[in-house]
Amino acid sequence: MLRKFYYLFLTVALLGGAACSSSDPDDDPDPTPPSGGNETVLIGQISDATTGKGIAGVPVTDGYTFTTTDADGNYRLVANRYCRNVYYVTPANYKVALDPSSKLPLFYSTSTIQRYKENRNDFKLEPLPAVEENFTFVAIGDPQCKTDADVARWETETIPDIKSTLKSAQENGKWTNAYAVTLGDITFDNTVQWDPMKKSMSNVQIGTDYLPIFNCMGNHDHDATQANTYTAQTNYIQRFGPVDYSFNRGKAHIVVMDNVVCTTTNQSTWTYEAGFSQQQYNWLKADLDLVENKADKIVFFCAHIPFRNGGTGTGSNVNEDKYYAEVLQLLTQFKEAHIMIGHTHYPQNYIHSGYKCQSGLPIYEHVHGGACGAWWSSNLNVDGAPNGYSIYEVKGNVVDNWVAKPTNQSESYQLRVYDGNATYTGSKNYSYTWTGGGIGGSSNINTPGVAGLKNCFVVSIWNDDPSYWKVEFVQNGQSTPMTRVSTRDMCVVSFFFNECGKNTTTWNKSFQHFWKVEAPSGDPAKEENWVVRATQTIPGSKKTNVYEASALQTDYAGFAH
Repeated sequence: MLRKFYYLFLTVALLGGAACSSSDPDDDPDPTPPSGGNETVLIGQISDATTGKGIAGVPVTDGYTFTTTDADGNYRLVANRYCRNVYYVTPANYKVALDPSSKLPLFYSTSTIQRYKENRNDFKLEPLPAVEENFTFVAIGDPQCKTDADVARWETETIPDIKSTLKSAQENGKWTNAYAVTLGDITFDNTVQWDPMKKSMSNVQIGTDYLPIFNCMGNHDHDATQANTYTAQTNYIQRFGPVDYSFNRGKAHIVVMDNVVCTTTNQSTWTYEAGFSQQQYNWLKADLDLVENKADKIVFFCAHIPFRNGGTGTGSNVNEDKYYAEVLQLLTQFKEAHIMIGHTHYPQNYIHSGYKCQSGLPIYEHVHGGACGAWWSSNLNVDGAPNGYSIYEVKGNVVDNWVAKPTNQSESYQLRVYDGNATYTGSKNYSYTWTGGGIGGSSNINTPGVAGLKNCFVVSIWNDDPSYWKVEFVQNGQSTPMTRVSTRDMCVVSFFFNECGKNTTTWNKSFQHFWKVEAPSGDPAKEENWVVRATQTIPGSKKTNVYEASALQTDYAGFAH
């Protein structure tokens, strides 16, 4: 009944000039009206704010199709019946335009598109002194603020940490020309938090400059009181603009897309599938077709739900591949490709070995842990990784370096070392060991152990991967390689069940980012003069980062907020 009422409303709105079809925009196979009369036309000029001259060749889109500006910077585009903005792809030699009041990116029209009329929107771009061949990309997974207390932590912990980290680095000539992108789930099924979250990301100043924070939609950002994906995007679009867009910096092309396909709603949250519609795929292909010299450029593709394993969702076809393979193939046209993802509330680096870029490197997918960690319940993600974000240093057409930056911790904090013989018991007296596991919660949730961790040093390295990291146990100058293993962080699981009152399997999942080595004496607690050394090699630049830890984590220190 709800959907029938929605279609009736949309039909009435059409007649009033608010829309152009009574069909569901998510299902419409041909949403472009026929040429001729009754067209909605988008026109305007994109010009250089300094010279006043038009800028040729700038891609312009309504979110469905593209055109480019002519020699005088003029564009004309017959709008799709569902278009809500006209916007452009920021050229590499121009500044990212910022809203005068919020200093958030403003690359799109803000006036209502008048149906069946000619709509003029002009854009003036400020030229850069020089193309930013080197720049910094800040990736922020899942702020996911539901309550005022959540927003307060985001505002007083994450945002200040980003500001202070970048400011300190830039004073030393590092991490300059910074741009940030949130990777979805800005809010948590609570439309009340949209304006506070926009305010929290507004006017973020780093030294004398403002940090442009671009945004991406997540599943919890879709308004569950609405009838379909299209209308569920409205809250986001009203505050941040289009959901599918791109921009250029240096030799990088950066794409942001909504890869959440809403299926059914209970009015509180959506069930959903991961992927893209045919219309979105066509838009992406057209966007990438307009990028010149792709084989000499790097692409960042930002979305919310992971590509690895074909995506995940909550609908009936949770592993259905909706253009994921096709999108991956498009990305291989570039010299180097990085997929930036959130959603999971734990980090994972996934290498798409079957999709090689023009450099020969495979597509690298970065699944980022949440800025909120495990939904602001502590200082941890569900796997034990600290709350945080990641900083990528781009030089030319390669990612030169990156770090998973923990909030309120040094960037060198990249690993924890545990005693595989340890037992962890907290206030509720649930006992956990690495080898035997444990049972906790009123539902008696069983957490299996791993027998092979007996007598071992166990190391958690949350930003690792199976190909570009080497981990060694070094004692008295002698080095022994460590072996990667899947397990649970038993200290963290004990903390969640004993101190946080958790009671589901969300809090005891197995993860791959652990490494082990047997203690020479069989008792890690008795060993002396040792260090665990983890060496990361950046795929494109071959630069290495070395991280070390020389003490055991024996309790919950640093876990609680």
